[in-house]
Amino acid sequence: MSVDNPEGQKVLSCDLHIHSALSPCAENRMVPKFVVQKLLTLNIDVFSITDHNSCFNCKAFEKVAGKHGLVFIPGIELQSAEEIHLLGYFSDVNQISDFCAEVVDPARIFFKNDPDRFGSQIKIDENGRNVGEEECLLTLALKLGVDDLVQKIHWYGGVAVPAHLDRSFSVISQLGYIPPDLAVDAVEIWDALKIDEIKKTFLQGRDLNVLSSSDSHYLDMMKKPKMRFVVNQKSVEACLSCIKGEGESRITVTVPRGKSADRFDSSILSSQDNSDVRDWKNLYK
Repeated sequence: MSVDNPEGQKVLSCDLHIHSALSPCAENRMVPKFVVQKLLTLNIDVFSITDHNSCFNCKAFEKVAGKHGLVFIPGIELQSAEEIHLLGYFSDVNQISDFCAEVVDPARIFFKNDPDRFGSQIKIDENGRNVGEEECLLTLALKLGVDDLVQKIHWYGGVAVPAHLDRSFSVISQLGYIPPDLAVDAVEIWDALKIDEIKKTFLQGRDLNVLSSSDSHYLDMMKKPKMRFVVNQKSVEACLSCIKGEGESRITVTVPRGKSADRFDSSILSSQDNSDVRDWKNLYK
């Protein structure tokens, strides 16, 4: 549940990397009813569905999210020709649908999915009903490089974020560095404890926000959120601006207490009995 800080800003708990039943590596229970129930239980205010190379299920999640007062950011996890995972976030379903129809779908390499081997790729409606299966295996690299994908995300009004820098299929694991001319809007790291190492080694001279989400493929992977947005209003637009570091908005990420020497005043947030809260953007100053 969102709270207000002393300056009147909204503090929103966020998880912006969740896969639905459309991703072959996700369980079939990742449908709107169960995912939204879990989000409400975890007091998450803002979420995104980021399936591999497809946005088909975003429309169903957007409808259900609105009924429960959640902010839904349509998303996608792209796999570039270099096999780099790149998150794209958009302001509405129409915007991301155009992006997928005109950029992603033509860039796929068709290889028929084998559900028994790779997992099902289930298209769903807002009630979680199966309305078909995606035939093309979605976990293959696209025919576009990461530079082109970032450019095209921006062309369609989206926000580009390299995924899980501290894991495989990241820009770091594939290239060994983050190209200085790669015009991304922020970066994502899965293990918040590794932020100092990543920042020191790969992000010097770049004033980029750092996101940290669950990358959930199963309901049981969805945990208490580590990331919060401090924004002026509870809206998709405010959250996208926050990701890009615009205005007075900021992002905080919690890490286990005692694991970091850096401290951030958490008085504006709900109780953090077993964690410290760090404002990553301030670490660059």
